[in-house]
Amino acid sequence: MKKVLGKIVGVLMAVGIVIEVALIVFIMVMRITHETPSLFGYSVFVISTGSMEPEIKVGDVIVSKVFKGQELQEGDVVTYLGKEGDVKGKLVTHKIVSVSGEGEDRVILTKGVANSVADPPIGVDDVKAVFVYKTVLLGPIYRVITNIWGFLFLVVLPIVAVIVSEIVGLVKEWKKSKEEQSDE
Repeated sequence: MKKVLGKIVGVLMAVGIVIEVALIVFIMVMRITHETPSLFGYSVFVISTGSMEPEIKVGDVIVSKVFKGQELQEGDVVTYLGKEGDVKGKLVTHKIVSVSGEGEDRVILTKGVANSVADPPIGVDDVKAVFVYKTVLLGPIYRVITNIWGFLFLVVLPIVAVIVSEIVGLVKEWKKSKEEQSDE
């Protein structure tokens, strides 16, 4: 029974580590490349400035539906690729103030909730995703993972525990094999 329980714990730890590493890689790819990787048509973004406070705070993780030309309207929160000024080449998540024009010629004006001035106008092709909801669980996980102590505790420590567990298991098997050989 102990052996089976040990195997189950080992498998659960391994699965947990794989999930953690996948989450870390996903978040790090987003941060480094400023790309919008998606899973099942949804992307995850980490808010890095206070421009959307109090609705969305710094460090919050939001889930957004990848934009594929759907209708946009005033009040929608979108993530777009900045083209000018301080936000050039950066992903920005702001609320739509107005939409004008038709089809591909639509011009969108956005503004952060906490900002007093609207952003430079953007085109439809600049929009990457439309906000769906703010996660409660991923924000704290992200903050812990991006902290060096949290990373060590959540990633390195479990990996070390699995390695130590495997080494202990191998040593026990080796001793058992040695004992069986000496009994013969």
